[in-house]
Amino acid sequence: MTATAAGLSNPSVHHELEALFFQRTRICLWLGAIFFSFFSLLDYVHARPFFALFIAYRLTFVLILVALLQLLRLPELRHHAREIMFVAMLLGTLVIALMTVKLGGFVSGYYVGILLMIAGGFSVLPLNVGQSLGLGAAMYLIYAVTVYWSARPLDNQEINFLINNSFFFFSIVIVTTVQCFDEIQTLLRSLRAQKSIQAIRTELKEYTDNLESLVKQRMALQEESDLKFKDLYNNILDLVVLIDPHGIIQMVNHHGAQLLELSTEALRNRPMADFLPPKDQDLLHRDILNRLCQGEQIKGVQLQMLTSHGRVLEMELNGNAVTIPDTQPCYQLIIRDITLTKQIEMEVLKSKQLRDTSRQAAIFGLASLAECRDDITGAHLLRIRDYTRILATELARSPDPPAMITDHFIDDLCLSSMLHDIGKIGIPDAILHKPGRLSEEEFAVMQHHCEYGSNALASAERDSDSLSFLRLGQQITRSHHERWDGTGYPQGLQGEAIPLSARIVSLADVYDALTSKRPYKEAFSHEQARRVILSESGRLFDPMVVAAFLRREQEFDLTRHQMPQLHLH
Repeated sequence: MTATAAGLSNPSVHHELEALFFQRTRICLWLGAIFFSFFSLLDYVHARPFFALFIAYRLTFVLILVALLQLLRLPELRHHAREIMFVAMLLGTLVIALMTVKLGGFVSGYYVGILLMIAGGFSVLPLNVGQSLGLGAAMYLIYAVTVYWSARPLDNQEINFLINNSFFFFSIVIVTTVQCFDEIQTLLRSLRAQKSIQAIRTELKEYTDNLESLVKQRMALQEESDLKFKDLYNNILDLVVLIDPHGIIQMVNHHGAQLLELSTEALRNRPMADFLPPKDQDLLHRDILNRLCQGEQIKGVQLQMLTSHGRVLEMELNGNAVTIPDTQPCYQLIIRDITLTKQIEMEVLKSKQLRDTSRQAAIFGLASLAECRDDITGAHLLRIRDYTRILATELARSPDPPAMITDHFIDDLCLSSMLHDIGKIGIPDAILHKPGRLSEEEFAVMQHHCEYGSNALASAERDSDSLSFLRLGQQITRSHHERWDGTGYPQGLQGEAIPLSARIVSLADVYDALTSKRPYKEAFSHEQARRVILSESGRLFDPMVVAAFLRREQEFDLTRHQMPQLHLH
């Protein structure tokens, strides 16, 4: 007995094949009904004189297929699916053969429809070799006998077409038979493997019967562990809440319920959004839940929560997905009350803001003393500060920014820039207020304001360790009249030997001087000042600072117009 025959003789395997044949028979009958109707379009194009007759043939066959499908719904006929399928294929062959007779007999190519039935049906149905050869031969005989009976006697052309058609017919039958053989072998191997697996499972079940007591012991230990976990869960001091993907509370710990001023039962099945202000409801749905659904962990998200009595709590949220058997996906949120911490932070912030405001007011007042003697308002100081911030911020954004430029450096630099001319307090009024050009002796006296200012700030820094910004002030007051080419004063520093802070304030100071009205000159326009600064790049100014100015020059012009030029007198 062959392997195929042995497999088919096995009752369980035979039952599986019969069930598979029934399923595929229903599929083939439905496909046959659809395609037979669809091919009426071919009749309309290539056989229009017989279209009415052919549509009648096709509809009759389709109705037969539908009837056969209804028969298969009867339980007592399920075991006859094979016979019903064979009848359907033979009837389909007869219908196509009758169409072929109308179109010239063996000369007509309509017999290809029978070949399509063979190729389609044999590739889907689990047929053995005998069934495929027998069904193929029966379909050929129906075709050949029907056409021959209607077209006899045959001439030479028809005989040639008969031989040609028969060759293709049997070629298709042989190819599909080989395919059927291969598929039935594959099916048998698969079914035998399934039976082997079932046998192994049965054997394993016999070996594992003695594990039942061990499983019970493990379950008891698991229950004990669960009780310990619930005890820890309910005593944790943070708010621990379990929510579903829609933000509905599934579980909350005892301390969390107390924090929200409700019982755990009252909180269950309530939307988490009920305990959030509107702005944080959007945060929950658009950000937190979305990120949790994508498998992300949430850490350190700060938000506000509302108790049932409307009390506002400042909270910090951490969250992650958790897996609970037999339930939909859930997310665990651990929410810590940081209300007291936020209150302390606000007090510290207010204190710092008050301190910074007081410090800036004191510096502005101190710097204004010097500017008042030079007949210029505080607007000059504010413009210098803003120009300095523009330049320093742009340098920080450059592809290769100087390492010293940090946010803290920029803040201190802007504060210190207002002290650049504080040394003018020590210059006599006759020199400060002289309308014309200074003599060499007067200019030499004027140059001392750099040293006066630097020494005054150094003395102030020695009296306090907290005023680190005064170190930048010393650099600026001493070196903001140095020139990039080394011809400046008071020390004649050159290039990068000049502190960066002084190089930045130097350009800001010159731009403001050029665009401000003085007793001895009218204010330059922005374009005029721009040309002067560009011409002095590499001589008076650091080319890097000039490049930063050119990138942000529109902001300089805007700042100049926002703070008008006013005089004290």
